[in-house]
Order: sequence, then C-alpha cells, then structure tokens
Amino acid sequence: MMNTQSLFEQRRQFLFAPSATVRGGLLFCMIAGIFAFVGGMYAGEATRTWGALIFNLFFFFSLALGGVVFSGMQDVISAKWGRPMMRLHESFASFLPVAAVAFLVFFICIGLNLGHAKDVYPWIRDPELVAEFWGKRTWLQPGLMMGRDIFALFSIYGLSLWQLGNKTKPDLLLMSGDQAGASKQGQLSQARLRYWSAPVLIAYALLFTLLAFDITASLAPLWYSTLWGGWSFAVMMQSLMAALLLFMYAVKGTPIGQFMRRQQFHDIGKFMHGFTVFFAYLTYAHIITIWYGNMPEETSFFIARLQGPWLLLLYAVFFLAFILPLFALLPKISKWTSGLAIPICASILLAQWIVNLLIVMPQVTDGSTWTVPWIEVGIFLGILGLFIGSIFRFGRKFPMVSIADPLLHEALADAAHH
Repeated sequence: MMNTQSLFEQRRQFLFAPSATVRGGLLFCMIAGIFAFVGGMYAGEATRTWGALIFNLFFFFSLALGGVVFSGMQDVISAKWGRPMMRLHESFASFLPVAAVAFLVFFICIGLNLGHAKDVYPWIRDPELVAEFWGKRTWLQPGLMMGRDIFALFSIYGLSLWQLGNKTKPDLLLMSGDQAGASKQGQLSQARLRYWSAPVLIAYALLFTLLAFDITASLAPLWYSTLWGGWSFAVMMQSLMAALLLFMYAVKGTPIGQFMRRQQFHDIGKFMHGFTVFFAYLTYAHIITIWYGNMPEETSFFIARLQGPWLLLLYAVFFLAFILPLFALLPKISKWTSGLAIPICASILLAQWIVNLLIVMPQVTDGSTWTVPWIEVGIFLGILGLFIGSIFRFGRKFPMVSIADPLLHEALADAAHH
C-alpha cells in the first residue's frame, strides 16, 4: 500500500521531463508549423492560413480549458476516484497562456491589418453585411469583439492560475521537504476549492461560450445558433477524455502511472463513451431544429458543408466521432485494453480536429480549390508541439501526481481495502 511517507520518498520521480528524442520531435513540429504559416502567406492564401491558425488554436485551447474544468467538476464534490490522474489533465492548462498570447497577436494583426487578417471575418471586411440586423451590428464591432475576447482569455488564464496555484502549493511544500506544512496547506486548499469551484466553473462556462461565439461562430455572421456554447462544450469534453486516456496510457509504465488501476481507465473510458453520445445528441438537436425551421439564414451554413471536399469530411466525422466509439466502447475490455482504447481515442481526436476544421475553413476558403491540407496539418503540428511542450514545462516544475492532496491519500487507502 502506498502511504504518505512513500509518496514523500518518491516525490522526485513524479516530475515529467522530456527525453532528447522527444525534445527533437517537438522542435520539428514547431518548425513545421512556422514553415506552414509562412508558406501559406507566401502562397497568397492569407485567409486560409489565418483560418487554419484559428481552428487549430481553438482546438488545443479547448483541451487546455477542459483540463481545469474537469478538475473543478471533481473538486466541487470532493470526488476521490479521479485523483490518481487529475494532475495529468490539469497540466493541459499550461497551454492557456500560450493560447491567450497567440490570440492576442492575432487580434493585433486584425487591428493593424497585418497579413490581411481583417479579411478573415466577413463582418469586419464588410460592415454592411450585418447593417440590417440591429443586434448583430451592435455586437459585432471589431474593437468591442477584440476587447471582450482578450478580457475573456486572460480571465480564464487568471482563474486557472488561481485554481492550479491552490492545487500545486501543497505539492511544492512537500517537494521542498515540509511535510507538516504540505499537510496543512492540502487541507486548506481542498476546503477552498470545494467552496469556490462552482462559481469558477460558471465563469468558465460563460467566458468559453463568449469566445466560441466570437472566434468561430461569427465567421458566419448571418447564421443563427443558440446552441453553439453547449455544443462546443460537448466537442471539448469528448476530445478531452480521448486526450486524457492517451496520456494515461503514455505514462502507465512510469512512477506517475503506478496509482492508475484498471478502474481509472474504465471510468475515463465511460466518460468518453458518455460524451460521445452527448456530442451526437447535441449535433442532432442542432441540425434537426435548423432543418425543420428551413430558414435560409440557418440552412445555408450546412448546405455549404454538404458540397465539395467538406461532404467527405462530414461522413468521416459521423463514423469516427460517433459510430466507431459508440459501439467499440460498449464492451468493458475496450476501455482498459490499450490495443483497443488507443485507436478509439485517436479516431475521436482526429474527428474533432476535422469538426473544428469544418467550422472554420469553409468560411475562409473555396472548397473547389481546397485540395491538399498542407497548411492546416502544418499549423496543427506547430501548435501540437507548443501544447505538449507546455505540458513538459509544467511537469518539470510540478509533480504529475498530486502527492499532497488529502483526497489522493484517501483514494489510495480505499483502493487498498478493496
């Protein structure tokens, strides 16, 4: 049985540093991203390049935010089951400041019209487009949009910093050798997070919904969707569970993964299965409502994606994000067997990446000329390198197991009795 003293003695083994090979791979990814962005601009495809940056950045930003949202969900009820792998998904939030700065640079480029950034949003390029809609023309103003989104991005970062500060402070005390201080701080942090996690989660929901509407939905300014925030949350959570399960398998054979039993893999697999159904349900609710309404300003969004190369991608999403995981995750064994779970997770992440692509790219590029997605894949690699690099930067400073969390000790004690 692993006890408090054992955790203290092993504390240095829970840090997470990359090997030379991994560092080389991350550097290659970042260079590929730079070449794709510069190459896209040089090839005269500025709006397509900005679009690729937007959807890739929003995809990884959602994963990063999802990491602290899922942590907050467990803290508000003092859940014990997820403590062994909680620090893994919390580490995703280390990408939030990177995403906030990247979006800030993008907004500055819009303000200064660098690289034709103004051409990405049609309502910025042509304000007359929304002139007849009082609500849209009031809300969709470049300065107002950029101001509120910068506020939202850095508010999310600030809240996550407070949340993770409370989670990691006891661990840092324990890493320094102060066992008594770590125990006391762990109890204080647990009580504080149980009290404040609910309002923080509400703030995350409101701020994320604002960003989803402004950054992605407003690319089609005449389109209407009241479900966009909730649907974007479903995309976030299904993607998060797939990414988390992959991460759990990646560290399974290390000291970090020694506390993860079959039950934890099963539980995250069940969450992934549940959010697969939730994503499909909200997608269906979205489409059926627009279909029976049959209003041009709503149906045009989907009609544009039922043509050209986008149609094949829609079929791929239907199979990879819904049909395959829905049935493949029904057997218990598929959730804790790496040969089954890893391909399912990969298919979900690929599908949700395509979903983000389908939201953005048909608005910024002509489907008839969109062939090889070298810009989109290249920028994906660049941001993937930044995302994983952020996790390693976090893991070099903080233990990837919440060693001073009193609920982890309770969870390990409970596991030993069963």
